[in-house]
Amino acid sequence: MKKILAFIALAIAFTSCSDDEMINDKLEGENEVVIEFDNGFAEDKLLLGTSTYTNGNGETLTINSFDYIVSNFVLITEEGEEYVYPKEKSYFIISEGGGDKVKKVQISLKEVPAGKYTQIKFGIGIDQERFKEGQAVQQDFWTLAESYNLTWNWQAGYKFVVLEGNYKEAAAVDENPFMLHIASRGTTVDLYKEVVLPMDVAIVSKEQSPQLHIKVDANTMLDGVSKVKLSEGATIMGGDKASLIAENYTNMFMVHHVHHTNHH
Repeated sequence: MKKILAFIALAIAFTSCSDDEMINDKLEGENEVVIEFDNGFAEDKLLLGTSTYTNGNGETLTINSFDYIVSNFVLITEEGEEYVYPKEKSYFIISEGGGDKVKKVQISLKEVPAGKYTQIKFGIGIDQERFKEGQAVQQDFWTLAESYNLTWNWQAGYKFVVLEGNYKEAAAVDENPFMLHIASRGTTVDLYKEVVLPMDVAIVSKEQSPQLHIKVDANTMLDGVSKVKLSEGATIMGGDKASLIAENYTNMFMVHHVHHTNHH
């Protein structure tokens, strides 16, 4: 019996020690934070051109393009301290690919200082401050965005979120194309949005590199707080409906889980 108790005590001590090493480590140095965007539609995986999805508006959709810009990343500790990722490096394109576009669903924040982070904040689109800096300052990113069809001309600016495909109403036989190109319009209409997402503790140290898995639900764009029916207008690039969709998609992201790798 004593041997068994001793074994249990040793097992508890070992487990506690292992947890304490992770939690009470001095968390020195810096490391990368990898963020993967898992694009879906309602509860299903998003597959371009092949799968059909029915939304809460009674419309059946086939998705051909889903591309968007995320920016201005901030990691927030449990004490509320913020690490602001360098702004000039903080603009990324997420794309399901298709056609000539390369699928791009993972990004990396380099040299993040050690800490225990419990929230992540980021923007959807390009903020006005950055846009006003002019095309020359952001030419490389502008060229990249062009290759993903995420630009208009410079005066109109970037497209923040693009969802395209075909749809049909419940009783309809024929499909019709739809296009959602949601964005600011130069400096006249500002649809840049920010989201703050809670998450399991993401530990960064010289040994620990977290990977965040963010689930993204494209269905929320039309079938969110506001219901936007494609049958009432299938090309949306501005106006009140664009504003409603922008509000909707602030709710399309959630951190599903965090895992860590030992990474020097």
